[in-house]
Amino acid sequence: MKMRTEQKTAVKNSIGRLVFVALSVLLQVIWICVQAMKLNRYSTWISVATSVLTLVVVILLYGRRTNAAFKMPWIILILAFPVLGLGMYLLFGRKEATQLVRERFERIDQSLDGLLIQDKAVRIKLQQTDRMAANEAEYIWNYAKYPIYQNTDVVFYKEASEGIEAQKQALNQAKHFIFMEYHAIEDKQSFGELKEILARKAKEGVEVRLFYDDIGSIGFINTDFIQRMEAEGIQCRVFNRLMPVLNVFMNNRDHRKITVIDGKIGFTGGYNLADEYFNITHPYGYWKDTGVRLEGDAVRSLTVMFLEMWNAIKGTDTDYTPYFLQDGAQPHEAGLAGSVADRDVG
Repeated sequence: MKMRTEQKTAVKNSIGRLVFVALSVLLQVIWICVQAMKLNRYSTWISVATSVLTLVVVILLYGRRTNAAFKMPWIILILAFPVLGLGMYLLFGRKEATQLVRERFERIDQSLDGLLIQDKAVRIKLQQTDRMAANEAEYIWNYAKYPIYQNTDVVFYKEASEGIEAQKQALNQAKHFIFMEYHAIEDKQSFGELKEILARKAKEGVEVRLFYDDIGSIGFINTDFIQRMEAEGIQCRVFNRLMPVLNVFMNNRDHRKITVIDGKIGFTGGYNLADEYFNITHPYGYWKDTGVRLEGDAVRSLTVMFLEMWNAIKGTDTDYTPYFLQDGAQPHEAGLAGSVADRDVG
């Protein structure tokens, strides 16, 4: 790949849309705060009620069993600016504010129940070889429901460029389906090479799905990206599209980097599908990132992760069977592997 220096402003993107949304939300927040302060000055009883509510919220927040790095900034803001701080906390600081979204994710997770099962023999083997790792695996299984697998080969790539090259080779071998979920996609050189493979595979009858985060990709692609992908036969969806209205869920973003091929081979790691990650461009200097290739049972977790997010946007899958094919392949490694995702959207 030929390296070049390029600024993000040279890329056709949706930065204008981001600025418009940010200004719209800021004006709405200011209007709400101004009205709350006017109401607070209008009546002594309202002022007293606000003070009492502020004190109660601070005490409850202080008593919460959560990270102090989360609690203290909110407490300081509320005490320093009671009306503004209390309003901001009630809008953005509570998990209850995203309850409807959380319930939707819970329904999807229930439909995926039974697809991930912890093999007791694998758990016992891990306990016998590494007690500390076994305790961590037990915790992950109890709270996140992601198991540890044995029949999995793992390849580590110390450079993102090595990972993407291996990824292209594996994509060329896809027979049934391809799932790709990334925080950032830039429709330039690095993704262009992948897009050619995806379009060709779609024409061959392979089911191809592409999923990206709106904020993560907003500096790289425009709003017509989905239409251009679907014109190539690539199903495409965007996570949590930015809207010019006050939305407490707007700050929740999808930072995953996942590729699943036929449910047998999976890729993950730190790199997104943008040129800067592979040092084709250098907006931030030399970029160092890594990747991982999984082949075997542990890919099952990556498949579940993708299906969860895909159906969170629009519930279209009713039968997951085609995406969990078993080919009886024997791995070359005897180690244990697992993939974990945070399902808490609050």
